Amino acid sequence: MTDGGSGTGAAAAAARPPRGLSYNQVRILMLVGGLLLLGITAAVNYVRRVETAEVVAILLFIPIFVAFVFWDWKGGIIAAALATVVYILLRRPAIEAIGAGRFTSLIFSRAVAFFAFGVIGGLANQQLRGSLTKLDLYDQIDDETGLFNARYFLQDTDLEMSRARRYQTLFSVSLVDFPAAPLHDLGRRRRRNTLRQLGQLLADSVRTVDRAVHAHDGERHRIVVVLPETAAEGAQIFTDRLATRIAAFLGQRGAAINETAVSRLAITFPGDDAPLQQLRGEFADIERREHPEHPEEALVDGAAGPERRRG
Repeated sequence: MTDGGSGTGAAAAAARPPRGLSYNQVRILMLVGGLLLLGITAAVNYVRRVETAEVVAILLFIPIFVAFVFWDWKGGIIAAALATVVYILLRRPAIEAIGAGRFTSLIFSRAVAFFAFGVIGGLANQQLRGSLTKLDLYDQIDDETGLFNARYFLQDTDLEMSRARRYQTLFSVSLVDFPAAPLHDLGRRRRRNTLRQLGQLLADSVRTVDRAVHAHDGERHRIVVVLPETAAEGAQIFTDRLATRIAAFLGQRGAAINETAVSRLAITFPGDDAPLQQLRGEFADIERREHPEHPEEALVDGAAGPERRRG
């Protein structure tokens, strides 16, 4: 076996796949795609020698589009009203020359199109933002393994600590870390499949009441299993077996990792309060990187969860 700790942190960080898109990222993609589409449409009509006023009318959809992307349907309505005024001003010389009769229906149809685009697009954008925000706020699944993620670990240990204090019970946390560099050497597809299979292996290996978590800090993969009603001795035995099994599994998949490079730690609460809070702080850092818009950092302190929420 080779030492799995080799490789640079930058390479390991590059191996990490991106999370799902946030609303801000989706909004940028919408803006780029929409502006390109409207610009190409206007250019095609210009090349086909469509009347200049109608080419400008197509370009007037751009400020409406930008307005409802940033300010929903209210912004869309205001921009549509301004676009309608601009379009009327464009048609004013022709109206003064031959009368308004020939342009009334054309102006009306353009105004309807502007307002429909602004209102419908704004309502759709508002719904999209709400849906993506909700998904991000309640995201508890790790994209790489299918296990629970850092956010879930913070929430789950918060509840377990509160339960332990209230009912005088205990729980343990089993932590196994291994370097990311050997997985990076596998290539993207094999790495993705290996992590997914590792997640399935861990999900099948724990009890129904246990919760397996995976997080990636850029240099190391961190596997945590929350073990309710498990004392320190049982947690230590479980942790040692888990580390051995993970090292053997990765070796079989071509990511040879020396078992000495696989760090392990068993924490029992109450008793190991400081190590648990330190681990929660480390996972909170990962959580802030994964969910920068809705971080769970407020959970990481010394008070019980219900007491914090009441505060």
